[in-house]
Amino acid sequence: MEQLERPLATLTGELRRVRSRGLMITAAAFIVAGLLGLVVSLTQYDAIVAMSSDYEGRRSALRGLVAPALVLFSAAALIGGIVWLTAWSYRWERVATGSRVKQSVNAYAHVAPQDAAALLERFRTGDPRVYLPVPAAKSGQVTFGIWLSPRDSVAYVTVVARSGNGWQPLPPVVLRENAYAAISQVTVDNYGARASQTIVNGFLDPFLRG
Repeated sequence: MEQLERPLATLTGELRRVRSRGLMITAAAFIVAGLLGLVVSLTQYDAIVAMSSDYEGRRSALRGLVAPALVLFSAAALIGGIVWLTAWSYRWERVATGSRVKQSVNAYAHVAPQDAAALLERFRTGDPRVYLPVPAAKSGQVTFGIWLSPRDSVAYVTVVARSGNGWQPLPPVVLRENAYAAISQVTVDNYGARASQTIVNGFLDPFLRG
């Protein structure tokens, strides 16, 4: 489980982590392709070497690389498929409806770890005029993620801060109604800027309030 997913795991009655059939099928395809490729490249290694020895012109430089490359690529596909199946074939969904929750943002925030809770509180207001802009960084000690469930119009904000040699997840923020309408319009490139008037208008729309 990635560090930005850890806060979601605390919402046991709200969210659950399940296997994705599509991701499992893709991973299985890599495993099968890698396994078949590895068997063929190893059992037919000498034949592949002999075939590649006939390469001429520009391809002549590849004579000694074809057979080893096939073995390496096949092994990489097999290992990658196994890792994908065991670690990356999960997704999040809402318990009440089964609707999928997709991550739309995964970024570092240019704030100190001790200010991570304050950053999360800004998101808790749901007001884009308060939580934007978020100073971005290519690396850092605080990461934040935005997760959307378009079908249910619910958003989840996760913040994780560096603590010693590890990462400390903070309780996630759940946004609905106007707050969801606003944050769902903010793309990953917009977090470093102030909220546009369109996003603000969506947040202030009285017809979205329950």
